[in-house]
Order: sequence, then structure tokens, then C-alpha cells
Amino acid sequence: MPWTNTKLEFGAVAKIFHWTSAAAFIAAYAVVYYVIWFMDDTAPEVLPVLNIHWVLDMIVGLSVLPRLLWRLVNVQPDQPHASHAEAWLAESAHWGLYGLLILMPLTGYIGTDAPTDFGLFALPSFRETALFGWMESQWGITWEGFEPPVDAVHHFVGKWIAWVVVALHVAAALFHHVVRRDGVLTRMLPGRSVA
Repeated sequence: MPWTNTKLEFGAVAKIFHWTSAAAFIAAYAVVYYVIWFMDDTAPEVLPVLNIHWVLDMIVGLSVLPRLLWRLVNVQPDQPHASHAEAWLAESAHWGLYGLLILMPLTGYIGTDAPTDFGLFALPSFRETALFGWMESQWGITWEGFEPPVDAVHHFVGKWIAWVVVALHVAAALFHHVVRRDGVLTRMLPGRSVA
């Protein structure tokens, strides 16, 4: 399998970005729903579990920029024959997914008042950063005024929008695979190559 994309398939780097983001995104959801359904979110033992969610969010968030750059410098595989409306919907859906992969980790990070511990190092909470200190001094923003709306956006998008966007993406991939049989899904599967 080539490292870069071709007109027929995605290369290994694009596949690694795709499946790493997908796995981290789904795992982050599994962890946070475990907390919601099975833990007392005010208990101190919830923080190490939430830290796993935050680490996974950071993996998603920090992989978006290199993933977008890789997409921009690489050839994209040809789209199957589709109407202009279908092509526009597919492109819009992909950019919507990228927006989601930016918005969720960003609002999660800037709305959390705890460091994210990666084991070898910790990422300070947004409240402890120079940027928030500058916002506080320049605009008179307090954490108590800043955090609730950011947290509300994160939870609303996570609860009501993210699932819909991801479900549509999965449904479209399955539609191409089962109904159209046009290879759209298989060209993104790990280890697959048309060569």
C-alpha cells in the first residue's frame, strides 16, 4: 500500500489519520458515557476516568491540523459517478466532520478547569494559560462567566449534533458499499490496496 494517496485509493498516511481519529473519537464518547451512566461525576475518583476522555479528545484535536494539511497536499481519490448535488453533499459532510473534530476537542479543552495528564507530561487547563490570563485582564472575563457557555456548547454539540454527523458518515459509507458497490468504503479500509 502506498504512503500517499492515488487517484484510486487513499494511502497509508490518510488511513492512519482517519482510523486514529475515528477510534479516539469513539473511545472518548465511550469513556464519557461510562462516567455519565455509571459514576458519580462529583466524586474524586471520576477525575482519572475523565482524564482518559480529555487525552483522547486531545489526540483527536491535535491530529486535525496535520490531517488537513495532508489532505491539501495530496491528490484525492476520484469520486464515484454522482450527481452534482451528491458530490456537494459528500464534500460538505467531510468538511462538517472536520469542523466537528476541531470544535469538540477545542470546546472540551477550553471549558475544562483541570490539567490533562498524558503520563510523561501534563497539559495545563485553559484557565491556567497565558491566553486566558490575557482575556481576563483585557476583557474582564472571569472563569465563572466563561466556562458555562463553552461547556454548554460542548455538551449540546456532543449530545445532539456529533452523533447525527457521525451516523450520516457511517450510513453514507455503508450505502456506497452495500447499494452502490463502488469501492468508496474499501479504499479507506486498513490494509486494503487496489494494486
